Amino acid sequence: MFWVLPLAFILLNLFMIPRYQSTLQTGRVLQGYIVLSSALLVFMFCFNAVFLLMATSLNRNAKLQQENQFLSMQQQRYENLRTAIEEARQARHDMRHQFNQLSALAEAGDLENLKSYLAKTVSRIPNLDMCFCENRAADSVVGYYCAMAKRDEIPFRARLDLPETLPVDEIDMCLVLSNLLENALEASLRTAPGRRQIELTAYVHADRILLIEVENAFDGEINEKNGVFRSSKRKENGIGIQSVTHIAEKTGGTSTFTHQNGTFTAKVMLCG
Repeated sequence: MFWVLPLAFILLNLFMIPRYQSTLQTGRVLQGYIVLSSALLVFMFCFNAVFLLMATSLNRNAKLQQENQFLSMQQQRYENLRTAIEEARQARHDMRHQFNQLSALAEAGDLENLKSYLAKTVSRIPNLDMCFCENRAADSVVGYYCAMAKRDEIPFRARLDLPETLPVDEIDMCLVLSNLLENALEASLRTAPGRRQIELTAYVHADRILLIEVENAFDGEINEKNGVFRSSKRKENGIGIQSVTHIAEKTGGTSTFTHQNGTFTAKVMLCG
């Protein structure tokens, strides 16, 4: 619609111009022409200004709606992750009751049932009894993905130096860690077993900055265009990387993603 009014302005000017120049000197034709042209010009500028305001408002509303939808998806993802972690904690808590049952069978001398019960109990205990750092939230998230990596026989190394109290929001940190580690796991599953590896480093710098780095091997191609990474599972931009970028920018930090020689590296800085 932006071209309609300027085109109408030009056509009206061409229509109002007298065929003979001497006609402009007749009566008030020249004055009327100047007044009409000026009025049309002002009207055109007003129309363009209103159009610009409408477009700006629509763009702002669309961006806010997209951010709200994006945050809602990330909140749901965080809730799912927290539920999985709590289920693992509950499983470890139930181990004490299992040991009580084992003790009762041992005291009764029922060796056959003791062996059977012990085999069933051991097979159901998740291997999440790991400690990576003093911060419980980060420890739980990393422990969860470490167990998943071990289940799929993916080498996982983590070096975390995070205190119990962090200078950044713990939910933001957990979302960044979960997104980066989930992407690393998915890429590792599509990589030859001999090349699979995930390395995580996280520490606090200058008492108010949290630095996180995740490296993982990958096979195939990285679908990237103008710094935007496309999902390998869907025909759209990767939600995980978008989430990490959004969270980093929200805190005043930065995020960079590079891939070279079969290694994908994600570096994130969160500010408190």
